[in-house]
Amino acid sequence: MRPKKQDSTTQELLEPLLVNIIDMKHPLIQLADKIDWEYFEKEFGSLYHRNDGRPGIPMRMMVGFHYLKYTYNLSDEDVVHGWKENPYWQYFTGEKVFQTKVPINPTSMTRFRNRLKEEDLLKFLEETINTAFRSGYLNKNDVKKVAADTTVQEKNITFPTDIKLFYTMIKYLVKFSKKHEIRLKETHEYSGKKLLMKYSGYVHAKQYKRAGKAVKKMKTKMGKLYRSIERVLPEELRNSDEFQQLKLFYESLWNRSKKSKNKLYSLHSPEVECISKGKSHKRYEFGNKVGFVGTLKKNFILSCKSFHGNPYDGHTLEENLCEAKTLLGSNGTIDTILVDLGYRKHNYRGDAKVHVVPRSMKKFKVNFKRLLKRRSCVEATIGHTKRDNRMDRNYLKGKEGDKANAILAASGHNLRLILAFLLFFLKEFMDNIAKKLANFANEVFLDKKYAKIYV
Repeated sequence: MRPKKQDSTTQELLEPLLVNIIDMKHPLIQLADKIDWEYFEKEFGSLYHRNDGRPGIPMRMMVGFHYLKYTYNLSDEDVVHGWKENPYWQYFTGEKVFQTKVPINPTSMTRFRNRLKEEDLLKFLEETINTAFRSGYLNKNDVKKVAADTTVQEKNITFPTDIKLFYTMIKYLVKFSKKHEIRLKETHEYSGKKLLMKYSGYVHAKQYKRAGKAVKKMKTKMGKLYRSIERVLPEELRNSDEFQQLKLFYESLWNRSKKSKNKLYSLHSPEVECISKGKSHKRYEFGNKVGFVGTLKKNFILSCKSFHGNPYDGHTLEENLCEAKTLLGSNGTIDTILVDLGYRKHNYRGDAKVHVVPRSMKKFKVNFKRLLKRRSCVEATIGHTKRDNRMDRNYLKGKEGDKANAILAASGHNLRLILAFLLFFLKEFMDNIAKKLANFANEVFLDKKYAKIYV
């Protein structure tokens, strides 16, 4: 059933109003007043049935929880339990009276995210852009020049070695046999664990021949277990989706070699890809590619799109820029795009000019050289989004989780910038008042000692 609107008129006796116990000039309070919360109620209302079922959690609360989670880099549990202690967070999510009980279970946030598709998630990012224009942080000139780049959003998986994957497959097969009450002479689970420990010792001692033999033994154990289950499996279970999925995993692991393509790197996240970005400290990264478009002046993210299949960087530019223009709407237009050498032979055919920044810029004029050097600001934007807004490691499930985590992380980064701007604006405003008070004290011939007290 659709969520009901939060009722601010009913108040129990002696309950403290949030307005009376918080600073209304706090940046988070100013940000809450600038976000158009009714926009989310209109857009997300169709995700719920009109009349049937229990009424949902208020839309502002669910959206506010996700904004707070990705702005302050918290888990679902931390943001829900921290909400009970923080009156500013309560005001941000639409409460009028200070609450002492947790409003939702953290799993409600997971179920809410599962309802949202990519076009719904983009409304989180779109509203941060609109809020930036309302608050005065951005103007039309700021979004004319942008920089584009890609990065890898790593999945929450262990480093995928062959022997680890073989042992994980053994555990999956044992779990399947126990679930369907299939009796096995030997599960190879205990002996496989001992073999895995021996393998780590061999590698540590640089005894690579012994380590290679251990990998072969583990692969043999996996094959024996799979065939012993397949022999006694009834026809109904053999044709079930569950066993067919296990069969695909087994065949992918059994037939893999050094040069095979589309390898399986994780059984619980089969969508993970191996991507090399040429980093000296991290040669391979396991996850998916994410494209960014950000402004040159304010480092504000205008587009954040998740890609699967490890596409060439230049072939992501068209989709990224189309998404940025859609999210901007009537707020402005993009006329200059700066990219690195990874975007040579890109697929963008729009009106904006694309400048591929070369390694040497000696032949360019000073002003144009200064503009090209500004391209590297997108690297800092990506770094902050990873470290401060939960894109460093993705804990959400599947390809939909990859899209959700990237877009919400970009939204959290934008909100951090707006909050910093509102805090600076408030500080500057208070400094101006202090200067005016000091001037007034000097005009009425007060002693400097007392003037300091008045300020």
